[in-house]
Amino acid sequence: MSSRQRLRIYYNCLIVSMLLIILGSAMVLSSSAPYALQRTGDPFYYFRKHCIFLIPGMLLFFYFKNLHYEKLRRFAKPLILISLALLILTLVLGTEVKGAKRSINFNGFSFQPSELAKFSLVIYLAHFFARYEEEKKSRKVFIIPVFVTGAIMSLLLLEPDFGSTATIFAYVMGFLIVAGINWFIITGMLLSSVPAVVYLIHKKPYMWKRIIGFINPEKDPLGVGYHVIQSLISTGSGGLFGVGLGRGRQKMEFLPEAHKDYVFAVIGEELGFLGALFILILFGAIIFTALWMSRRVRDVFGRYLAFGVGIYFGIQVFIHAGVTVKVLPPKGTTLPFFSYGGSSLIIALAMLGVFFSLIRNSEFEGNEPELISEIL
Repeated sequence: MSSRQRLRIYYNCLIVSMLLIILGSAMVLSSSAPYALQRTGDPFYYFRKHCIFLIPGMLLFFYFKNLHYEKLRRFAKPLILISLALLILTLVLGTEVKGAKRSINFNGFSFQPSELAKFSLVIYLAHFFARYEEEKKSRKVFIIPVFVTGAIMSLLLLEPDFGSTATIFAYVMGFLIVAGINWFIITGMLLSSVPAVVYLIHKKPYMWKRIIGFINPEKDPLGVGYHVIQSLISTGSGGLFGVGLGRGRQKMEFLPEAHKDYVFAVIGEELGFLGALFILILFGAIIFTALWMSRRVRDVFGRYLAFGVGIYFGIQVFIHAGVTVKVLPPKGTTLPFFSYGGSSLIIALAMLGVFFSLIRNSEFEGNEPELISEIL
């Protein structure tokens, strides 16, 4: 691949990223204004906080963009240990909201360690599988990342945060598949998770009610089926072109968590099918570029890391959009850059920085020695 082609990839992805950040900020303002006005009397309250969160997020973006991705390997284990410590601290000192402890508050600002755990796990899994592929050790050691992931998932279930738990489970399954772990083992892990899900449903009856509400929301339209119905109404009422940015009606107390868990429904209503499709295409450009790189980067760690970036954004987008259009049962998952949430935004920007570090510093198969980092 020529340097010109690499530069084209870099700048195309940079334009896509800028569009996602700008459109995401506009949707945060649009989706949060009615809720902010009702709760604080200031329609710009959450938008201003979103802009404040952009500052550390962009600092991390530029830091990781300019840091050679190979240096992330030394942070893999410390990041996992810090994430585990913060998850434990959340259970002890976290602020309880609607029966769940998911964040730690600092002078009016809250941080969700689950978001850091997602970032840390991607770095750790990429480092782990790269190391054992480079050293040609037995694949049986896969039990180590499975154990680490299991510890993180257990802490998340205690909060409880089922959305993040499902996301992290998807991460480790994806890495196990691309690492070439035997399919019988992977199938066994999937089947072994069924009793755990059954136990959780038995212990948390509202989870079963959510599943029933997902299957047949019309049975209880004002109860467990309310979120599903209102989300579908919001998504479908936008038609092809939408009602216009800021003019959506469903966010006016009809659609719960419109600025967080159901922001894609607001996108569907205000920007229409074409607007929602355009945003999915933008995400797809980042996701498929990362997955394409995971097959072309020369060094093993770079390949695994590119795959991790791809599934980080891919799974988040799939779960959030899937819940909105009734492909998946309701669960709280943010849409990167578009959902309000400082932790989610900051970590998404950090991961985006890692993505650009891969583009700048990696060597592709069949590529000449010159790196893009020597040009930019």
